[in-house]
Amino acid sequence: MKSFKKLAGLILAVCLMVPMFGTVAFAADGVLMFSDPSTKVGDNVSVDLVVQSSDGQAVGDVNVTMNYDPSSLEFVSGDGFSADGSGTLTYTGSGSSAELRATMQFRALLAGSASISVSGSTATVASGETLNLEQGASSVTINPADDGSTSAEPTGTQTTSGEPAGATTDIVVNVNGTDYNFSEAFTTADIPEGFSETTLNFNGADRKFVVNEGGIYLGYLVDASGAGSFFLYNSDNATFSPYVVLTISDTTSIIPLNEPDAVSLPDNYQQVELTVQDQQYPAWSDPATDRYYVIYATNTRTGTDELFQYDTEDNTYQHFEVPDQTEDETAGASLPGAFGEFITSHILMVLIILIIIIILLLVFMIIFGVKLVHRNQELDDLYDEYDIPYDEEEQKPEKKEKKSSKKQEEDDDYDDYEDDGYEDDYDDDYDDDYDDYDDVYDDDDYESEENRDKRGDSDKDGYDIDFVDL
Repeated sequence: MKSFKKLAGLILAVCLMVPMFGTVAFAADGVLMFSDPSTKVGDNVSVDLVVQSSDGQAVGDVNVTMNYDPSSLEFVSGDGFSADGSGTLTYTGSGSSAELRATMQFRALLAGSASISVSGSTATVASGETLNLEQGASSVTINPADDGSTSAEPTGTQTTSGEPAGATTDIVVNVNGTDYNFSEAFTTADIPEGFSETTLNFNGADRKFVVNEGGIYLGYLVDASGAGSFFLYNSDNATFSPYVVLTISDTTSIIPLNEPDAVSLPDNYQQVELTVQDQQYPAWSDPATDRYYVIYATNTRTGTDELFQYDTEDNTYQHFEVPDQTEDETAGASLPGAFGEFITSHILMVLIILIIIIILLLVFMIIFGVKLVHRNQELDDLYDEYDIPYDEEEQKPEKKEKKSSKKQEEDDDYDDYEDDGYEDDYDDDYDDDYDDYDDVYDDDDYESEENRDKRGDSDKDGYDIDFVDL
């Protein structure tokens, strides 16, 4: 009996200890896992690191140290990751939910299987308690490249930042208010479809870019967190803009541009903002309907900047031709509108033409004035030469009439004087004197004028007296 009691007590003790052992077995209340991707030699591959809490608590601070084979994998980038260049990789970060996920990128260098293992880790939950992690590992499968090669050369010596030495420069560029660093730390796998690697002179040196057949260049920029992506590069002014691709056909895609000053549309088109893949771009609303918008974009096939019409209902894009006039314009108003538009777009040429016309008018006026002066001088010389009376001289007969009137008055006075008896007295006296003279000089002493004329020797000493009847 006593033996049975002892056996029952032992069994009861064992049963009571089973839950305790179970609790100890699940004391690791978190797990650290990795993805197991596959890739090709020379390509980039992404590996996910995942930390989870088993009780649903939010994951707090996490620190993980990992090892990998640098002859098989070359670390490229990762937010919160850093590498020492000899195969040791460290991650530091924190979560906000029951799962924390971070992604790191490697470049495959050698065909085969590459392992990423954990050499140490610490973690907490949001409350600050320690999170015991069950650690896992990653196995990356690396296949030969498309050309059959089984190995590739690394891009450069790795630094503590995980980037190849000299790949991320200190050249800072600003895109829509955000600062980025220009980088050459991209691989063949990062290059967008249709583009190929090239070099372009940028900031005083030849640097790595990518280009397509249409002559569109893309540059690789890295933000403050270390994440990199391609941006559209404008070689004319050495600026970058977001690289957003919109496919409009099997052969053509467009890249929206933020260049409103390069667009010229009729005044009835109003500029608005259009969101395309989380990016803001200027657009112009159609005055006839709110279904269509016009955007300015680069044609990736031709490399030209053109206008495209966006259909908000069908979510499609078509090439857009700028209308000559809006639909609400009448035919009568089209001519002044076109004339005014021409003047506005050719204001300099119009001003030059007006100045030339004014100068020609001034020259013609000066020439006309000089000719008029010369003509007047020639007329004056002509009047003087031929004694042609001027207009003032034509009025002289009036003066003669006045003079004749004056003479008439004198004659009238003289007649009055004669009427007073002067003429009678003078005539009587003269007749008496003449008779006396005739008596003194005899007719015989002088030949008559008639006889002298007959002889032909007129007396030159003789003289004729013509008496004027006063």
